[in-house]
Amino acid sequence: MRIGIIGFKYTGKSTLFNAITSASIPTGQGGVEPHVAVGRIPDPRLDRLSEMFKPRRTIHASVEWVDVPGFEPSDRAAGPGDGTRFLEHARRVDALALVVRCFSGGVSTPDPVDEIDTLALELALADLQIVENRIERLEKDRQRKGKVENPLEPPLMEKFRGLLVDGKPLRDLDLNPDEIKLSSGFSLLTLKPMFIVLNGDESGVAPEVIAAARESGSEAVDLCAKVEEELAELSDEERMEFLADLGIEQPAAHRLIRSAYRSLGLLSFFTVGEDECRAWTVREGALAPEAAGVIHSDLQRGFIRAETCTYDDLVAEGGLAEVKKANRMRLEGKSYPVKDGDVLNIRFNV
Repeated sequence: MRIGIIGFKYTGKSTLFNAITSASIPTGQGGVEPHVAVGRIPDPRLDRLSEMFKPRRTIHASVEWVDVPGFEPSDRAAGPGDGTRFLEHARRVDALALVVRCFSGGVSTPDPVDEIDTLALELALADLQIVENRIERLEKDRQRKGKVENPLEPPLMEKFRGLLVDGKPLRDLDLNPDEIKLSSGFSLLTLKPMFIVLNGDESGVAPEVIAAARESGSEAVDLCAKVEEELAELSDEERMEFLADLGIEQPAAHRLIRSAYRSLGLLSFFTVGEDECRAWTVREGALAPEAAGVIHSDLQRGFIRAETCTYDDLVAEGGLAEVKKANRMRLEGKSYPVKDGDVLNIRFNV
């Protein structure tokens, strides 16, 4: 899974990127190419399972983060500008994290609510250019061939254009399966899941700004990227001591990563044992054979049953043998939708 971090210049995007991925890219220097790094998904449940089983290795789930270069708002009179050009990098990701400046200093006084609206407009503008180019191409095909290849496409593109001209995201539409399939090839930005990151200072972000961000229909996480970057540089023990002094249970970056997970409709399941404890990622609604395939294709091909229990039951009982004795272990078939926190052992034959 790939998540693009986007926003205007000087919003702290790259600082946030460093905090999430433990990268060390220079900040405040601009650039035209994105930075890419993999960040693990913190999960206290996996840490607890690792304490129980004491495996040779513990492997967290991970997500690839893309730090898209910051840009200036487009000049409406001049037409598409930096936003349209730089946002092309964001078309190759699965979800968007919009970073909004809520801290003082820098080149101007922060106006987070206006920035959210302007960023939304930038995304709509970039999509509108794609849609209008496609409508023009479809018209040329119709004039040359007397028809278009897919008669569903022209009305869909016109529907898209009508919404985008008003600056509204395409995710507001209730698309049918055929329309979803047809639109998937265009990588339209406003169809992607999106959440907002309110980057404030150490004093926090004003409640009214958080409320306004959530009114936009997106999840919103408030944090201080600079503090999160400093936390990421500490050892686990130092980090725990620092958070305890502040009366905080976990870094805000962990909340951000979980927001990303929810925005993408993802969940984690676990495999456990003396050799390895590991978290795996699937989409909500994934059936047991698909989850087996995430572990290894042979497990999906030869899937028979999934031996399953919940994380809570496993911790409460103290081990797999104890879960079985308590009759809390289940055998699930091919139609079983995997739940967040499931512990799976796949039975298969190939």
